[in-house]
Amino acid sequence: MANRFSVWNAVQVTNPEHERAGQAGVVYAVNPEIDDEVAVRFDKDGQVVAVANADLKGL
Repeated sequence: MANRFSVWNAVQVTNPEHERAGQAGVVYAVNPEIDDEVAVRFDKDGQVVAVANADLKGL
């Protein structure tokens, strides 16, 4: 099954319980073996964090 996001997609964390709630960034990496999360590089500080797809919305 393919991931719903691709590298360089703009995304925002929508889960209010996530430590990065409301923050935006770009999808930095997608692992073809894991279809329910992506690595996001956040605009705020440049950190790359794995985030579940369910916690993200595309921008």
